Amino acid sequence: MNRWILIILLVAATAAPLRASQATPEGLQVALSSALVKLGEPVGIIVRVEGDRRVRFGPLPKVSGLSFSKVTQTGRQSSVSYDARGRPVVEQRTTFEVRVQPGEVGKYSIPPLSIELDGQPVQAPAEAMTLEVVQDIAASQLLLFEREDLPATVYEGQPYTLELRFGWDVTRKLADAELQLPWWERQEGVIEVTSPVSQTGTYEIPIRPGRRAAAIEKLPSLERGGRRFDVYRLRRRFVATRPGTVEFGRSLFKFSELVGRGGVFSRGASRDFYAPIDPFEIEVLPVPEEGRPVEWSGAVGEIEATRSVPRRDIDLGDAIELEVRWFGEGNLEFFDPPDLSRLPAFDQFRVLGVEDRKSPDDRVVTYDLVPLDPAVKEVPGVPLSVFDTGSGRFITTSTEPIEIRVTATAGADGDPFGPTEEAEPPLVMRDIQPRQGSAGEGPGPGPGPLLGGLMLAAAIAGWATLRGAVRRRGDPAGVRARQRRAALSSLRRELRTARGPEDSAAALERFLARRSGSSPEFWIGRSSLSAAGATDVSPELEQRFAALRGELDRALFGGEGSGGSGSDGVLVFAQEAVKEGL
Repeated sequence: MNRWILIILLVAATAAPLRASQATPEGLQVALSSALVKLGEPVGIIVRVEGDRRVRFGPLPKVSGLSFSKVTQTGRQSSVSYDARGRPVVEQRTTFEVRVQPGEVGKYSIPPLSIELDGQPVQAPAEAMTLEVVQDIAASQLLLFEREDLPATVYEGQPYTLELRFGWDVTRKLADAELQLPWWERQEGVIEVTSPVSQTGTYEIPIRPGRRAAAIEKLPSLERGGRRFDVYRLRRRFVATRPGTVEFGRSLFKFSELVGRGGVFSRGASRDFYAPIDPFEIEVLPVPEEGRPVEWSGAVGEIEATRSVPRRDIDLGDAIELEVRWFGEGNLEFFDPPDLSRLPAFDQFRVLGVEDRKSPDDRVVTYDLVPLDPAVKEVPGVPLSVFDTGSGRFITTSTEPIEIRVTATAGADGDPFGPTEEAEPPLVMRDIQPRQGSAGEGPGPGPGPLLGGLMLAAAIAGWATLRGAVRRRGDPAGVRARQRRAALSSLRRELRTARGPEDSAAALERFLARRSGSSPEFWIGRSSLSAAGATDVSPELEQRFAALRGELDRALFGGEGSGGSGSDGVLVFAQEAVKEGL
């Protein structure tokens, strides 16, 4: 009997140090803020450290179905007390938190955190933390949260509209409401385009993370399951700028109901409810290279066109305002409109100017055209090459021709603007004065007039050569050439005031527009110079641009930026691009 008692005592003696080594050190507390939460309810791991101690955190654990935020310091308290001898005793407490985001209902086991305390590594707490996530049953009856169906696949450049509808039982008193959208402004390769919002009944709701305010509109109330709901709608329109998968994580609608009467300085008690929408995704397909026409300028979707002119009976030399309107389900804000001066059908017209107006519903371009011949009988149709997402192929949509009558006024003959090539001034040779020659010499000019004639002929030839070069390359004093030369200096000025990657990306797009003669919108989301029409660029410059574009996109939409504006990288790329003649 004594032998068994001795064995038990020996086992206890050896086990006690093992348990002590696994225990959480004194002055360190690690625990969940709540072990049972409703899906969507905030929960975190709270770490409290007593005393002035050095604390470092190791890698956070990985648990399927849970996502963890970075460790943040949420508080630091200091207090002074006095001992029995009247000596001051300083007490300090530092609090840290790791936010935990459950993705599904279920029970989760979270391993201990790796913490370095005063240089000593510890695992705390001693045992794994258990978190149970349950469905908010009451929310399914009191709240409404749903989305409009979206296509499973879209093409690169094809716009799509995301519509969320949410509301609550009209008998419940609203204390607060918010949408928790983890994908909001965090999607890579996606840009938001202008979305029409009703001007009547427009409100705002905070969006987490970040609590940014978003415009919403109130819809008519509706009845479901014997309950009447107040209903609101959030609508956003997006364009995917690159192939891949666009992911939408679990979305939550949080509704806080006022359940107690508030006082003068408080609003009273409230109770929170959470309604989820399951995660979903959209697959973005590339626009195919096969069958892509040379004149395609980026139009994607199902686009139609109409045209109009204010009058059809004009005098030779007068301008016609040809208005072309493109509309439909397409990227109306991002393609380049046709350049009529390059179309053979408009050889008998001169294009004086182009006005381009964009809106959420249509794209309207007004061309100022001047007929060059009284024999012109119609304004030809304006073609636009479109990648039709319905059929998955390239088509050409064109307006109908417009019949006109051009009347030649008195004195008008041929081109009202005169000949395209200026007539060269006639060469006037002054009379050659004879001089008295020596005996045996016949009369004839001396070397001076002959040399002067050769110099004059050389000057005329040089003038003609330079004039031809100007006509081939464009007027070096024109607006287009001045903008191209000033593109780099304008970029430097804009980057000095850039506050973040969004400003730097916009400055880069304006620089490329000035150098290429296109619009800044044309360069939004493009990651290839050659695909955008730039020629004779080196592979190194292409790689540098793709890397720069990806870095800016990640900083804008993925939250992976370093905190800077990215202006240094933009300026280095621009200087290299100018050297290569972009």
